[in-house]
Amino acid sequence: MSEAFVKAYKHIEEQLNKNLPDAVIQEKMPEFRDGNFSVNRYLPYSPPLLGMSLKNPVFQMTFENLRKVEKFAKRRGLLVKTEGNSVELIALDGLRRALLRADFFAASTPQLFESIGKVFYGLGSDTASELEFTEGFTSSVARLLADKMNVTKALVAFFLLFTPVLWLAASLFLTESLAYPRWTMIGAGVVALAVTAYVIRLYFRENFPELFEKIDTKNLIRKIPQSQTQSQ
Repeated sequence: MSEAFVKAYKHIEEQLNKNLPDAVIQEKMPEFRDGNFSVNRYLPYSPPLLGMSLKNPVFQMTFENLRKVEKFAKRRGLLVKTEGNSVELIALDGLRRALLRADFFAASTPQLFESIGKVFYGLGSDTASELEFTEGFTSSVARLLADKMNVTKALVAFFLLFTPVLWLAASLFLTESLAYPRWTMIGAGVVALAVTAYVIRLYFRENFPELFEKIDTKNLIRKIPQSQTQSQ
C-alpha cells in the first residue's frame, strides 16, 4: 500500500479540519513521495481522489488500453466511463473511484492508487501486476498467491476458524457440566472469548497496522462542501 497516499490523505483531512477552501488546498498541495510513487494532486470529488501528475504522457487512449482498463475494473467490481481524454472507474453506487489520463491518475483508496500506477503507468512492478491480464485457472491461482495480503488473510481465516480457545469457548456455551453450575460455564466461555479477541487484536495490530490507521473516507467526504464535490 502506498504510504505516500496515506500521508497525503491525512494532510487533506487536516486542511479540511481548518475549513480551508478546496481551491487553496489544491494550490498549496505538497508532494508526498514513496519510492516510485508520489501524491501531488487533490480532486475534491465525493469521495475525494488523490493523484499523481507525471512529467511525460504514459497512458494512451487506445482501444487495447481501454479493454485492459475494463478488465482491470471488472475484477474490482467497477465500471468504466470515458469522457474526453479521461477514463473514470465508477463504483456500482455511482461514485467515482479512480481517474486515468495520459500524464495523471488518481484514486480514492491507496490500494487502487498503487495498482493503477503499477499496471498502467509502469511505477514499479510485482508478480500480481505482471499477471493482471493473464487468463486461465492457473493464472488466477498465481495472481491470488502473488498477493501476499490474500495469502495472509487466508492464514488468518484458518487461524480464526480452528483456534482451540474459540472452540473451547463455544463448547462451554453449548454443553452442560455435572461438576460446575451453568453460570460458571458461561463465565468461562465469556473469558475465553475475550482472551481470543484480545489475542486476535494484537495479531492484527502487529501484522496489519494500516487497519488501526484506516482512512476515514466517509468522514472526509462529509467535510467537503457538496457544491464543490463535482469541481476539479
